[in-house]
Amino acid sequence: MVQIKSRFKNHLDEEMVHLHKNLYINRSDPMYFEKVIRYLDPHSPEAHYKLGQKFEEKGIKEKALFHYKECRKIYPSPYYFSSASAIRGLEGHVKGNESLSIADYPTLNKSGAALPRLWKLVLLVIVLLGVFLLGLLWQKDSISRTVSAFKLWGVGKEITYEIVDMPYIIYFPRDKPRKEIENDMYNKALELAKTNPGQNIWLYGIASTVQNPDKKTVPLTDETQKTKAFVVAQYNSAQDQTVKIRFLNAEFGKLTIAEAGANLVRTALEAYISDNGTPPEKLDKLVADYPQNYLSFIPNEIQSGSNQIVKKYDGDGGWVFDPLAKQFSDMFYPNIMEKSSSQKADFERYQVVVGKSDHSLQLLSGSTLLMEKKVGLGADDLTPEGTFTILDRVKEPQGKHPNVYGSSALGMGAIALHGTNDPASIGSNMSLGCIRMANADMDELFPFIPKGTVVFIRESIQPRVTSASAQWNPQVLIPLVTKLPNESAKNKVFHWLG
Repeated sequence: MVQIKSRFKNHLDEEMVHLHKNLYINRSDPMYFEKVIRYLDPHSPEAHYKLGQKFEEKGIKEKALFHYKECRKIYPSPYYFSSASAIRGLEGHVKGNESLSIADYPTLNKSGAALPRLWKLVLLVIVLLGVFLLGLLWQKDSISRTVSAFKLWGVGKEITYEIVDMPYIIYFPRDKPRKEIENDMYNKALELAKTNPGQNIWLYGIASTVQNPDKKTVPLTDETQKTKAFVVAQYNSAQDQTVKIRFLNAEFGKLTIAEAGANLVRTALEAYISDNGTPPEKLDKLVADYPQNYLSFIPNEIQSGSNQIVKKYDGDGGWVFDPLAKQFSDMFYPNIMEKSSSQKADFERYQVVVGKSDHSLQLLSGSTLLMEKKVGLGADDLTPEGTFTILDRVKEPQGKHPNVYGSSALGMGAIALHGTNDPASIGSNMSLGCIRMANADMDELFPFIPKGTVVFIRESIQPRVTSASAQWNPQVLIPLVTKLPNESAKNKVFHWLG
């Protein structure tokens, strides 16, 4: 057993015994001799003798005898006679300093007949060796050639390569399906393992708005990037049978409530700038009376529960509005201390998709589904397909006939998305071209469709959408105490198709 040898001495080194590589055991360890037998030398006479004493003191006779007998198998050994004496004592023989019996002494050869044969063999080998050396003396110059012809058995060689972690990054778009992400992580881990055999491959998947059609990977140089990963794969071709893929964030790709609130205002800002050429000086202009009611309210920032607006970030809650910013994500964002994904998250504008064959309406933020409602459409395919824009947001709209447009309406020129007092028409084709919704559904949807929102009327609804966060609840965005704009058009009469 080898003790630690190091450049600088330590008083603890004397108690440490080196097993192999970087594994050591301490002599004061209660399990020291068990570990010697298990990891260092299964035939150690000292370890077996000490364990025999240990179990004898505990009264465990069977285990004590086993270790004493294992010790007695090793000869010569300083513990040989002590173990034999202990065995006799445990097996009922007289204890004390009695001399060993003849059977207890080791014998090199118990067969008397075998001894002469052994000596004959030894003498024969000596004679043959002498003849060989005499032959060499007759040709002295051949000695060097003969000696050099002997095979020199070299020392064995064992090479150990250090295993190194090889971290890489791969970027995925937020709307990429989970199954495709799993396949890409799997294939890329195998590909990297081929170019780095025997090394630990760590592949970190990070969400990004930048497309990566070639699925390129780059070495990870900044450790902080690991905290942004939503999925990680680990693989070592020399050790692993499978690629281990683990999703760190089950909510990846799902729009949070804070992001939904930010995108609601950003959609209204985009429409305002399109109509007026510049951003408003204050966000109050987005929440004006009809017809300038781009929004019904400024939503709550979900973490602080406040919808206050500040010009510069201070982390005290509410929102930051910077009209001079170039990007909408920098123009309006949460004023919170925590560096969450919702702070300055990418702008994903609100949009509406109407599927005629499904009689369904989807409210989306980017590709995330926020609401889905049943609608009624025009008879004889009178509801046109195409792309439209919300031009009017009206509460209690007036038509030629009372309540023809229900409790609220979103005008798109000749047609509108409006409520109805005829619930039976929902899910069927009975209107003159407009899109009908139940009044309760219309009132729920109305505050979350800003003026300027784009509406797509198609044969079917958007098939590839992601669900919002599990905590999604649009009602928490609505402030409890606020001055709401007057969103009725007073005595104005609308002439939508109905």
